[in-house]
Formats: sequence, structure tokens, C-alpha cells
Amino acid sequence: MEQKKSNGKKGLRVLLLVLGGILLLGLAMGATVLIQQSLRPKRPAATPTPEPTATPEPTPIPDRRYDVLDPSAFTPETEKLGLTEAELDYYGEENFAPGMWIDLTPEGFSGAVIRNIAVGYSYVVLDGAYYRLGEGDDGKGLIDAVLCDLNGDDEEDLLYTYHFGTKEDGETKVGWFDCAEKTNAVSSFGIRNDYLAICEENGAYAVYRCSRAVDAASGAFSLHFTDRIGEMLEQGGTLYLMLQ
Repeated sequence: MEQKKSNGKKGLRVLLLVLGGILLLGLAMGATVLIQQSLRPKRPAATPTPEPTATPEPTPIPDRRYDVLDPSAFTPETEKLGLTEAELDYYGEENFAPGMWIDLTPEGFSGAVIRNIAVGYSYVVLDGAYYRLGEGDDGKGLIDAVLCDLNGDDEEDLLYTYHFGTKEDGETKVGWFDCAEKTNAVSSFGIRNDYLAICEENGAYAVYRCSRAVDAASGAFSLHFTDRIGEMLEQGGTLYLMLQ
């Protein structure tokens, strides 16, 4: 009986030793893992991927306004307008009097650019001479004008848009007046039943479709730029439109 108790105690002691060994082994392995992790270089935190940015909206072109000239500030020399007797009889000389002219002169231009309210006839006034702009009769006449040097001769020129015709036959074209040569060229292309305007952009001259709002009381008007169509080029006195 005592022998059995002795054997039982011995077996329990062996079991405890085995369990203790397993526990010590587990603790040793855990300590090793912790030491290895502490010695391992830390990875940098992941940089979050930036959200895609939206394409910036183009800077809107401000509306352009043209006002009627003060009668006291401008008196046209009727005899220099190049009007025939038939035109004066038909339209009436009073329609070419002071107060019947819109000022479209670009800032910095050495002359003047004018358009008649009643008839639409438009002129460059330079060194006392009047040069007719555009082509055709009727219509709105000059719509817009900007100062430029389109042919690169270091002389000021004018780019302008001009509307002629009536109702469904109305058309707007781009014109170029060479101030050095005193010559006028009108584009072969145009747009029907709509208006065009010019905007200088980093040395280039862009053509825009535009809407036109008229002050019924005075005849003054403003232009609102909408769609960009392309850029104007000149070669050998001919105008070209480079579509965008």
C-alpha cells in the first residue's frame, strides 16, 4: 500500500515537471518574439492617397460694354464719312449727327472707333481721316474691337467683329484694320444669326461667341462672352481662324 502511494507521488512529480517545462518553454518563446519585435525597425506610417482635385474652372471673361458718345464730346465730320447723296437722302442727315454714335475705341488706341446707332455704319477715325469698317449694309455694324499687332510689324492694328444683313440673313464676321497701311480685310468665314467678340489672351486673339444686350433708351449695348471658338491668325493680309 505504501509502495503504491510512493509511485503515485512520483508520477505526479513527473507530470508537474513536464508541465513546468512546457510553461517555461512557452515563456521563453514568447520572450524571444517580443525581443525580436522590439529590435525590428519600425515601418513608416502609410501616407494617405490624396483625393483627386477637380479641374479648375476657367476665369470668366467680364462683360464688355459700349456706350453712346456724348454729343458735346464728338461731332462727326459728315463730309468725311464717304456717304453718297442717295444714302443721306435715304437715311436722313440727322441720323449721322452728334449723339448717334457708339464709342468702341479700345483702350490705348491712338485714334477712335465709332459706330452709328441708326444705320450701323462703322469707322476708324485716324489722323483726321475716316475709314469704313466691315462690309454690306443693314445689320448691327461693329460689335466689338480690340487693339492688336496681328502681323507683328510693331504697329498698332485693330481686330473687330462686324454684323451685317437682316434677320435670318444676318451674319457676323471678323475684320482686321492695318493702321500702318490703312487697309481693311474681312474674314471669309462668319457665323449666322449670332454674334462674335474678340479677347486678347497671352498675346493671342481668341474669337468667342457672345450674346448682346441693348439699352433700348440709349442704344448702348453690352456683350456677354460664352463659347470660345478659336484664335485669329494673319498671313499675307488674309485672316484665318484656327479652331480650338
